[in-house]
Amino acid sequence: MKGKLTFLLALASMTTICGSARETGEIISALESMNGFRSSASYDVTLPSRQDDVVYTLILSQEPTPADTLCPSAYHIQWSLPTPSGLSEGWSAYFDGNLYNFRSGRLREYHTSWDVAPFITSGSGSHVTPGVQLSTQFADLLPSFIATRLRDMQADSTWTILPLKSASCNGRDALRLDTHLDITGERIQEKTFWFDAETLAPLRIDLESNPGSITEQTITVTYNYPDSLATRPLPMTEEDLISLYPETFERFRESNFRIENLADTPLPGFSLPTSTGERYTRHRGDRFRQPTLIVMLDPSASFSPKVIEDVRAAYNQSPVEFDILWAVTGTNADVAESLVPQLRPGEHLLLNARSLARDCGASSLPVVLVATEDGIVKKVILGYNPELPTIVIQSVALAR
Repeated sequence: MKGKLTFLLALASMTTICGSARETGEIISALESMNGFRSSASYDVTLPSRQDDVVYTLILSQEPTPADTLCPSAYHIQWSLPTPSGLSEGWSAYFDGNLYNFRSGRLREYHTSWDVAPFITSGSGSHVTPGVQLSTQFADLLPSFIATRLRDMQADSTWTILPLKSASCNGRDALRLDTHLDITGERIQEKTFWFDAETLAPLRIDLESNPGSITEQTITVTYNYPDSLATRPLPMTEEDLISLYPETFERFRESNFRIENLADTPLPGFSLPTSTGERYTRHRGDRFRQPTLIVMLDPSASFSPKVIEDVRAAYNQSPVEFDILWAVTGTNADVAESLVPQLRPGEHLLLNARSLARDCGASSLPVVLVATEDGIVKKVILGYNPELPTIVIQSVALAR
């Protein structure tokens, strides 16, 4: 408790705002200059279509960077989400024109020294596309981003910002700020903020989208300030991040990600057209009906027909049943169907699979992936091997 009090008092001393602040502008100024912000948070999403809420656990850190014209603060965000297949985790970090984003088993990087274009916000009005550093998941929960959002609301006539109220939030004296968005007389969104009455640090955010409609969605964000985070350093160099996430940089960095690293990890999600004009969509973490082969093929490669012949031979001989996804990089359905004729039960023919090959780190084809029912890749078979039927049979048996 002592550490928590020290953190809150430090925040109070770092602002020029007194505990009796009652103007939205004063709240905004305090959020913009909030140094040493370290918080855990619960991000709870309620959807009418789901029985259970989606609940993320977050750790949020920021330091204001007024000299940085691209972003109001340097930040570090960690998140985790329980899923049926296990805990899904990710993180992002921005500092000095560098953004690192790890999710779905891939580390993606953006650096102004490489290309400044992804950092530039484009468009206007309702068609604005923010830069990558501004659109990172959960960044809008940081104090500096909340400040920017409130300023935008003040300048937008479709938003109404009500006067601040004294309130209580999780047993603390707080200031409550209610806002709502109305377009052509229809209530589109309601958003309520609670701020600590002394420090003006965020305590809670409630967001309701399309209230009262079938597409209604409720998000509740609850902030906490545990002692253990009060002195947590903010990573401000790549070396800092590598020391925090050595395995991520070694195995999943985009620049050195290879398909060999896919073994024992979840298969990336994808959505591809089928040869019958439908679409096959699978999200990361989804289960398969049974062990499944993902066979990635280039229709122009000379070994592709032999791979298909051998995989089907393995299916005929295997004591363990499995499904097959034929993922062809071409877009011509007639060519794909001539390559993989007469689909059998449990087979799917997918087109335009270059994105899947890229996300898997496959630099050349053919590639055969053997996945478990849980969607975990257990075997990566590169190129054509005359022993392919035997390898597939053995791999499927192990995947079972």
